[in-house]
Amino acid sequence: MSDNIFQSKAFKNNLHKYESARLSGESFYLEPDELTDIAEYYHLHGRLDDALEAIDTAIEMFPGSTEPLAFKARAAILMGKDAAEAMRYANMIADKHDLDYYYIVAEIMIADGRMDDAESYLEEKEKIVDEDDLTDYYLDVSTLFADYDAFGLAQRWLDKCEDDDEDDYIELQARIALSKSDTATAKRLYNDLIDRDPYQVAYWNGLASAQYMASEINDSINSSDYALAIEPDNNDALLNRGNCFMVLGNYDDAMVSYKRYQQLQPNSEVADMGIAAIYMAKGELDDALHHWKEAERLCPARSNNRLDIYRNICLVYASMGLFGKAFEYIDKMRGTMVAKPAETLVLRGYIMLFADNVAEAEHFFALALDATPDDEKDYTLYFIAYCYFDCNYMLEAHRLFRRLTQSAHKFEFTDLWAYLVRTDYELGLQQEFLADLKKATEKSPFGTQRELADFFPSDLPIKQFCDYAANHPISKKKK
Repeated sequence: MSDNIFQSKAFKNNLHKYESARLSGESFYLEPDELTDIAEYYHLHGRLDDALEAIDTAIEMFPGSTEPLAFKARAAILMGKDAAEAMRYANMIADKHDLDYYYIVAEIMIADGRMDDAESYLEEKEKIVDEDDLTDYYLDVSTLFADYDAFGLAQRWLDKCEDDDEDDYIELQARIALSKSDTATAKRLYNDLIDRDPYQVAYWNGLASAQYMASEINDSINSSDYALAIEPDNNDALLNRGNCFMVLGNYDDAMVSYKRYQQLQPNSEVADMGIAAIYMAKGELDDALHHWKEAERLCPARSNNRLDIYRNICLVYASMGLFGKAFEYIDKMRGTMVAKPAETLVLRGYIMLFADNVAEAEHFFALALDATPDDEKDYTLYFIAYCYFDCNYMLEAHRLFRRLTQSAHKFEFTDLWAYLVRTDYELGLQQEFLADLKKATEKSPFGTQRELADFFPSDLPIKQFCDYAANHPISKKKK
């Protein structure tokens, strides 16, 4: 559903009618889809109890109605309950031929880890969908798979659509392009959509995401600001804005955006993740751990964010010298559905570096590379290189980062050149420093500013870094 519906006069009138009746205890009448819109609005603004109250009212007023029961089933999924609980609500839907019934049954399968079953189910239902509804069906199914990051399936269903000029079709193509890191295509498509409808918040947020991925951070902030001008409390725009300010090292403005997001979504783990990252960047480990732990408490059991939370709690404990606690969280990572064996092995090596046990670290790194498929080894090498870099083993980091500059995946490693030029600086490699700095300022400008903040004057534009460095040789070799 487009968030723009919540800005419409009709919705605002329905919301006022509902809230007035709830306060006064008077009777009221709204259609089931109107009550479901109100529940969606409450959920969007973090008011889960109010959302469930509105949807229970709708179910009581309209037993068997599709929209409220589909919402209730989806809420059961999001709240981490098992598929059987969600399916109980889905089975209460009276019209088993309603397209929304098909979608919620498939979504329950996907949330239960049964992606293949969901696709088979939707293929069977495709045979009985009215021909006039097929285009909508293909777009809706593609959107469903995209919402669960199954972009290959999303593309497959989207390819069934004959009308490729629909706004929904173009938006899905943009999302799929983003999933492939094809930011140029995504930006072009989102700009085309904005030309068609400049007041659609989702398009500005999509453009902001594409610009963020392309390291066009200031442009991304501007796009988020346009979204917020249309909808001042839009969650996605606030989150992107916070993430952009984090990249820029502007922790105060990042905190403002994350705090506002937290006010709007108190039951979401995302704000605490952002706030924790700020404290980690500032070296305030106790505060960082508090917010990572709060994020862990709030995070749904099957959310992909859980892996990131465990990883960062592990790193905070390691930074504190609490290596036993760090290993406990590596074990928790192994229990998630998305953790790769190579990643947990690299983390074990990382912790060994924190403990100055280089030999044991190298052992785990070797195991990690052995556990990595050949076409993914460079990603593991990049992670290993960063481990050495973060633990101040600059010679080892330099060797690996240099090797990765020849990788076919080098453009996917956003800060590769920034890290490499920092190792040049730390090792006193003047000529390499000058050569790598040119590439770093072009390919990783924000990372380069961050990594060399202690070398260049704070007010020096990045386009002048190379000239400044040529006239200010590295003064001493660092150990």
